[in-house]
Amino acid sequence: MSNQEIGRIGTEERPPEQPQIIEAPGPTTPIPPPQPVRQAAQPPITPPYTPYYVRPGYYPGPGWQPVYGPPPRRHSPWPWIILAVVLILAFTGVLSMFAAIGYNFAGYTSSSPETRYFTVTANPTVVINNDIGSIQVRAGGTGSNITVLATKHAAFGGNVNDVQVSYNQAIEANTITINVDRTTNANFFNSPSVDFDVTVPSNAALELKTNTGGINVFGVAGRMSLTSNTGSVDVSDGVLTSSSTLNSNTGSITFNGSIGKTGAYQFTTNTGSVNVTLPANSVFHVDATTDTGSITSDFPGVTVNHPNFTGAVAHGDVGSSPQAMVTLRTNTGSINVHQS
Repeated sequence: MSNQEIGRIGTEERPPEQPQIIEAPGPTTPIPPPQPVRQAAQPPITPPYTPYYVRPGYYPGPGWQPVYGPPPRRHSPWPWIILAVVLILAFTGVLSMFAAIGYNFAGYTSSSPETRYFTVTANPTVVINNDIGSIQVRAGGTGSNITVLATKHAAFGGNVNDVQVSYNQAIEANTITINVDRTTNANFFNSPSVDFDVTVPSNAALELKTNTGGINVFGVAGRMSLTSNTGSVDVSDGVLTSSSTLNSNTGSITFNGSIGKTGAYQFTTNTGSVNVTLPANSVFHVDATTDTGSITSDFPGVTVNHPNFTGAVAHGDVGSSPQAMVTLRTNTGSINVHQS
């Protein structure tokens, strides 16, 4: 069989090829985008207690949730009111204290001096009872005259006539008594005061007292009782006889002079130093005590001990066979005994 026949047979036996039909793509349906998964609504969070206040705020969970809890603390005005009252009372107290000691902020705006003259015999006694103000007494003039200069002071808002000075002379007792009387109470800014400047014979006995103010005595020899509640007591070039006392509640005590060979002599203060200067040939027994402070002495025979950490005591005899008793006492302050 020839090749042609073979080719023809193969051709006849092969089925005719069918044309491939390609269909045109039809319209497509769009695929919807994925939807977010919705979470089921959560029940409201129940606080562990019955809410008594709800305020907006963020609470863990979806969205903004009310926040349960105590209401914001509201500051009470009472602490400020109490503080204001306390400050006012403290300020008032300070002003009252300044008024009590005769201090004023504007200075004295008025003063009224008055002078009295008295004739006395030998060894007179002068008694002054002051309220607020200083007392100064000095030896001078003749031995039979006493001069009293009383000066009233008042600041703005005060009146010098709110204090009255009375004078009384007991001729038989040879005594001059001077009293200060206040007709009104002290106000916050001013309390009228009276300052005394008195000239006496050198051998006068003195009984001087002031509630607030200093006492100063110069060159007087005699029995003395000097007392200031708030203020210093100072005696210079003086001679103490019989039984004499220099005392202050708040203020220093200073004495420079001599004492008699007999008698009791007290130098005491509650708060302040005590300084006593006596001649080297003085004869006396001394008892000194301070609760808080030191004691020093220039006289031999005086022994200082320290019974505790803060205080001191001293005892001793100065000279031969002492008869005079000297007492030095302070609660808070130093004690110094010097030789002149």
